Amino acid sequence: MKKSLITLLFFITLFAINTNAQEMFQTVELKEATLVKEDSSKEFCNVCGMDLPKYYKTNHVTEFKNGHKEQYCSIHCQAQIHEDYEDKIKNIQVVDTNSLKLIDAKSAFYVVGSSKKGTMSAVSKYAFLTKNEAEKFIKEFGGEIHTFDETLKIAKDGLEKEKKILDEKRIPVAKKGKKIFESMCDINQMKDFNSIGEAKQYLIDNKICNNLDAQMLQAVSVYLYNPILARDNSKAIKVPEDAKCPVCGMFVAKYPKWVAQIKLRNTHSHYFDGVKDMMKFYIEPSKYNHNHSKEDILQINVTDYYSLDSIDAKEAFYVIGSNVYGPMGEELIPFKNETQAKKFMEDHFGKKVLKFEDIKKEMLF
Repeated sequence: MKKSLITLLFFITLFAINTNAQEMFQTVELKEATLVKEDSSKEFCNVCGMDLPKYYKTNHVTEFKNGHKEQYCSIHCQAQIHEDYEDKIKNIQVVDTNSLKLIDAKSAFYVVGSSKKGTMSAVSKYAFLTKNEAEKFIKEFGGEIHTFDETLKIAKDGLEKEKKILDEKRIPVAKKGKKIFESMCDINQMKDFNSIGEAKQYLIDNKICNNLDAQMLQAVSVYLYNPILARDNSKAIKVPEDAKCPVCGMFVAKYPKWVAQIKLRNTHSHYFDGVKDMMKFYIEPSKYNHNHSKEDILQINVTDYYSLDSIDAKEAFYVIGSNVYGPMGEELIPFKNETQAKKFMEDHFGKKVLKFEDIKKEMLF
C-alpha cells in the first residue's frame, strides 16, 4: 500500500512538472535572455507590459530608423506597433526558439499553430533559423511553416478578436489595479497612456506608487492604460441602447467615456455623446426642437474622464482646447478633481480649466 502511494505521488508530481513545462514553454532564465533596452523598461514588453524573459521564446526586437530599439513579448504586440509605425521601422529581429539568439525576422521560418502555448494569442507562433529546425518542431508539436510577412499578416488579422478576449481577461486585473492605485499611489498623477508598457514605465520612473510587487505594478498599469475595464457600472450614467443625442443624432451608448445627461423633472432624460453637445442643448434647447426651461431640469450629469463615474456637471472642472478629441471632435473634458484637470491640461496642451458657469455659447462652435 505504501509503495503504491509513493508511486502515485511520483506520477502526480511528474504530471504537474510536465504541465507547467507545457504552460511555460516560452520561459527562460534571465541570464539566457538577450535584452536590448537600457532603460527601466528593459525587462518588460513596451506594449503589454509582460515580463520578457517569461515569454522570451516569442520575443521580437524592433530597431527604428532613428536608432531607437524596443522589445516585445510576441508578434501580437509587434503587429500592433507595425500597424501604426511601419514607415518608421528599420528592421525586426525575433528569438530563435532553439538557440535563443536574436535572428533576422525576415529570413526566419515561423511555425504557426503548434500545440505549444501562444503568447497573447491562442494560435502559437515560434520562429526558427532554418527550415529543417522548423520541420523537426512540426513533427513533434504540429503547425505550419510561414514566412515573417505571412505570420505578421496572420497576427494583424487576429488583433481585433484577440484584443476583445484579452480585455475580458484583464477586467479583474484592472479592477484590482484601480483599488491599488487609489490606495497606494498619487492619484493626482493620473494621465493617458498609449500602452500598458508605457504606463508601467511611467509608474517606475516617476515613483508614483509605494511598495508595489510585480503583479501589483502590472495591475495598476493595466488600469491606467484602460480605466474603462475597471468601471463601476453602478456609478456610471446608464444609457438606453436606443438613446440618440438630440444635437448630433448619434447613438450615445456607443461612447461610454463621453456620456452626459440632462434629467428633467417628472418626465425623461436626454443623453449626449459629449459635454459640448450637452451644453449646446442646455443653452438653447429650442434649436433642437425642445422647449425646456432651466426650471424643468432636475439634474445634469457628466462622465469623469478618468474614473468614468457619473458626476454633478455643476461641480465638475472642464478642460477646454486640449488635443484629446471626443466623438464629435474638440471637446470639453470633465473632471471631478481639479488637480487632475490641471495635470490633464498640462499633458494635453489644454487652454484653460473652466467651471460649469464659465462655459459660454461661443466656446461650443
